This record gives sequence, structure tokens and C-alpha cells, in this order.
Amino acid sequence: MRKLQKSWLLLKDVVTTRVLGNFGNRLYKVMNLRTLIKKLTSALTVLLAVVLFAPTAYADGNVETGKKLFEENCTSCHFFGRDGQGPALKDVTTRRPEAWLKQWIKQADKMIDAGDPVGKQLKEKFGVVMTNFEWMTDAQIGDIIAYLKTNPTDLPGGGGDEKKEDGPKPPINPDNPDVKDKEATSSVKSLINFLIVLILIAVLIIMGAVFNVLGLISRYTGIPFSNPHRINAWLMIVFMVVGLGATFWEFKVHGKFALIDNAASEHGASVDSMLMTTLYITGFVFVVTQIALFVFAFMYRHKPGRKALFYPHNNMLEYIWTIIPAIALTVLVINGFTKWSSITKKAPENAETVEVFAYQFGWNVRYAGADKKLGEFSFNLISGTNPLGLGVEDQYTKLKAEVDTNLAKNEDLYKRMQTIPDPTSEEKEEMAGLVQKIRLQKAHLSRLAALEGDKKMFNKTADDDLVLKEIVLVKNKPIHFVFRARDVIHSAYSPHFRMQMNCVPGMPTTFWFTPTKTTAEMRGILEDPKFDYYLYCAKICGAAHYNMKIKIRVVETEAEYQKWIAEQKPAFAPAAEAVPANAPAPADTDTTKTQVMALNAK
Repeated sequence: MRKLQKSWLLLKDVVTTRVLGNFGNRLYKVMNLRTLIKKLTSALTVLLAVVLFAPTAYADGNVETGKKLFEENCTSCHFFGRDGQGPALKDVTTRRPEAWLKQWIKQADKMIDAGDPVGKQLKEKFGVVMTNFEWMTDAQIGDIIAYLKTNPTDLPGGGGDEKKEDGPKPPINPDNPDVKDKEATSSVKSLINFLIVLILIAVLIIMGAVFNVLGLISRYTGIPFSNPHRINAWLMIVFMVVGLGATFWEFKVHGKFALIDNAASEHGASVDSMLMTTLYITGFVFVVTQIALFVFAFMYRHKPGRKALFYPHNNMLEYIWTIIPAIALTVLVINGFTKWSSITKKAPENAETVEVFAYQFGWNVRYAGADKKLGEFSFNLISGTNPLGLGVEDQYTKLKAEVDTNLAKNEDLYKRMQTIPDPTSEEKEEMAGLVQKIRLQKAHLSRLAALEGDKKMFNKTADDDLVLKEIVLVKNKPIHFVFRARDVIHSAYSPHFRMQMNCVPGMPTTFWFTPTKTTAEMRGILEDPKFDYYLYCAKICGAAHYNMKIKIRVVETEAEYQKWIAEQKPAFAPAAEAVPANAPAPADTDTTKTQVMALNAK
């Protein structure tokens, strides 16, 4: 240490007086480490204060919060200037009461079921029901409505489709609170960015100065300032302790989210056992190998005079690290294969079959009607009023007529566009699109024609099927799910039932299990009165993938389930025929009654 102090004094004298003169003396004072650390600490404190307190300057901006929520949850289906999967939202806050909008965003399907006229019109027009956002708070929905009141037109695909208005735009009112909020937000963000850049530059300058000083010390004294091998060796121990400590902390704090002790299905316990066996084996190997890795790196660090031993081969070691992993992997594979085989075997005879239909971005569930049979289906029959493509003859007739009408309109439009003498590039593009659309519609018509008279497809079994937005199961009664998909690959995932199965367009898949805990029982176990089972999509299927879920309710008795089923209405219930008020009474064919009336007349 004394040598180092003498070296430092010598370096100071050399650098400040002989090399840099007065400027060097001033530089030394500036580069004093304590001063630099104090300045750096002060700068970082200022930056931290700005970062912590600056958000309050724009957190009150409901419009900004609403815009963020809207872009995260609504842009996959809605535009402002035109219809998408849902209606255009321009001026929606003036066309609909705010209370209606709040209820619609939260529970659109319940409003339709209650007979809301606007909701029913939207469902008939677009063929789908808007996703419920029951998880949103009233404040969040209020923020979205506040954003909609600004009538934004700059979202991708939205504003660009609106007709541009001629003439100058009205001047911006500087007293508008929304304008002030945006200006404040922009100013604060600019200040934060400037301070961050300033601090980064200061840190780089300080680091460069420190390393330059340390380099000069070593150069003028010949004494190495540090031993990099020793530093790296101790860093290995630090990384080992911190890494393993963080691993065990993660298991302790977040292990409860692994769902390893609350399976709600019969096979769930075996799945949990398999996962825990895998975790114990791989966890033991992980801890042992990591400790060996870092400890060996520490023990055999570079030292002067030490030479590594050349050790090319050892048959016994080869046997050990080949046979032991092979045994461990064999146990894991056989264990997993056995469990998977028991899960995917044929469903029991008393299992009820329910179809789950996935689409972007929601689920439809189909239960058998009074005939206890699920009807036939075909993707060619999918339409706005028949989203599952069920074999219902009335729906088939309507769809065929609709496709035929649209084809005739497009062919007529194409013929008229061909008469344009000098079409523009946009018109040529539209004509090419019409050709493609006509080709697809003709192909669709030919496939529909092939289904005409198909007795198996239209055998009436689908006429009474129930198409619902909720799954209801009975405790201890096997359920056999049949999964289908309309557009892209989805993945049906219900963690508490330990169930996951891909939903592939054109290829039905199945999964069966027996639920063992009702919804009420699980609420008691988790001490959460608001808990519900859900079926999620575990495959990234598009912009609103994360919001794709459907509730599963498990009831205690078959009687509860049958009562719920009796309350549901078939998707294609035939309309009751109206009897004219002036219709004649049906002829009486009862011979005995006729004879009595004749005798009385005499």
C-alpha cells in the first residue's frame, strides 16, 4: 500500500508539473475521485427525482390513458373512418349515450341477451358479438370514452379511409385542456430525454478519466494496479451466490403461481406429480453443475507458475456422464408417455361431448340439443348467421342465395368497369380485386352446390344445437371436448384443469377430463370470492390474442346442469308460424260429437 501511495504521489508530480504544467494541476483537481463521485451522485439524484415526479405532470391526462387502452384492446376490430370487424367509431360519443357505451364495453353479450335494440342490430350486421371487457375498471372505460370524444383520425387504417375535407383546418385553441396536457407531456418527456443523455455523457467522461488515471499509474510506476485473473475468479463466486440465491428466491416468492397443488381434474394430480419429478431431477442437476462450474473456475484461475494438466481421455468418465443422463431421461420420457397415454385415451361412454370453436378473437361453445346429438358441420357453411358452419338446411339456402347475389353484383360491376376508356391505377387495382373476389365466390358456390341434397349433412340433428358463450360442467362427470378453429391455429388452455390442446382449422382435435372441484369449492380453496375458471388461448393468434377467453363454470349436481341447459335456446330455433285472426276453425272430425249435435238440432 505504501508503494502504491508513493507511486501515486510520483505520478501526480510527473503528470501535473512535468507533463501538463498548470493545466495538468487543474486537471488533477477536477479528476479527484471523491469530487467526481459527489457530482455524479448529485446528477443521478436530480434525474431520479425528475423520473419519479414527472409522470404526475401527465398522469392526469385521461385522453392519453384512454388512447393507450384503446390501441391495446380495440384497434384489432375497430377503425374510425370505416367499418372493420366492428362498426366505425367516428362521433360514437354523440351517437350513443355515455352510460350505454360503458355498459356495452363491459357486457355487450348480456345487453344483447336482454334485448337491447342497438346491440341486436350490431350483431345482425357484423355477425359477431363484441368481446366483453369486464376486467376494465369504470375509470379505465371513462378514459377510453374521453379519448373517443376527441374524434381521432390518425390510427392506421382509420383516418386514412376518411374523406379529406377541403379548406383550412380550424385553429387550435391553446386554452383547451387536452392541448395543454399534450404540451406538458411533450415538454416533460423532452426534459427527461435531455437529462438522460447528459448523465450518460458525464458517466462516460468520468469512466474514461478514471481508466486514464489508472493507466498512467501503472505506466509510470511499473506496478500493476489490479490482478484481472483474481478479480474474474471472485466474480465467479459472486455470480454463483447471486444466481442461485435469485433462483431459490424466485421459487419461494412466485412458486405459488406454478399451480402445483390445486388441480381441479382427476388427471391433474398425475400431471403435477410428473412435473415435480422432472423438477426435482433437473433441479438437482442444475444446482450441482452450477456450483461445480463456478467453484472450478475459481479454484483453477490463472496463477504465475501454474500449468494446466493435459488430460485427453478417461473411459470411466465417459461411461458415467453417458449412462446416468440416459437413465434419468429414460425415466422422464416413460413417465411422461404413460401420463399422456392415459389422458388421451378414448373418452368414457358416459362422457358428454361438447364442441369448442375458436376464432379471432373469441370462443363459441356448442352443446347438443334435445336429441342429445351434435349435428354435422362444414367450413363451407360458415356465415354471419351461422358462425360454426352447422348443417342447417335453412341457413344453407340463405347462404347460397347470398353468395349468388353478391356474385351477380360483382360480375355486373366488373363489366361496367371494363367500359372505362382509360382507367386509373386505383381503378385497375379495384378491377383486379374484383376478379379475385369473383373467382373465390364461384369456387364457394361450386362447393355449396356439392352439398345440395346431402342427407347426412342436413339430417336435422344440428337444428336444435345450442351455441353459447359459457361452458358449464358437472363435478365428477367426464367431459369430452372437440376443438375446431375457423381462421388460424389457436390453443385451448385451462390451467386449473391441466388441459391444453391445439385448435387447428380443418382438423378437429379432442381432449377429455373429469372435473373434481366446483367453482364454489375452488373459490373457498383460493379464498377468492371472485374466482372463475377460464379457457384461454395459449397460441399467439393476433392482436387481441391476450383477451381471448371464455368462462367455465363447474356445478355440483346434474340437476343444476340440466336446469341451466333447459334455460338455453337453440341457435336456429324455428320461428312459430302466426295464425291469421280470421282463419276458419278446423273441421271437426269427431263422428260421435257430430251425431250428438245432429240429434240436438232435431
